[in-house]
Amino acid sequence: NDGDEQAAYELIADDFIDYEAPEGAPRGPEAYAATARWMRTVWENANWEVVDAFAKGDKAVLRLIFTGRQVADFMGVPATGIEVRVQHLHVFRVVDGKVSEHWAVRDDLELFRQLGAWTKPLQGAPKPVPAA
Repeated sequence: NDGDEQAAYELIADDFIDYEAPEGAPRGPEAYAATARWMRTVWENANWEVVDAFAKGDKAVLRLIFTGRQVADFMGVPATGIEVRVQHLHVFRVVDGKVSEHWAVRDDLELFRQLGAWTKPLQGAPKPVPAA
């Protein structure tokens, strides 16, 4: 959360693969640092709050709440100035004390809904329960 790029070089393996990145994207700590740098240009006050964390074997899982205010284009959505709050799940494989692989599941539908880029109602979604 503090933007410390040196941490990427200390904690990310040279052959790090980010399966969330587009196919053919660069690998290693610089690629990870570049992604973090880019996110900070898109999202003012970008923050990832750890809600749950656990590990088994060589894998660690984090459930996060991402918050930030969109100040630049994100995946084709022009800057809106809107603050978002969405869930993420991140899985990291750790080898010899360094992160070697990363997978993520983000609630992008909710993100785009909050940005106003997705306005279709969710078909079959339950109707809100009125307050008692």
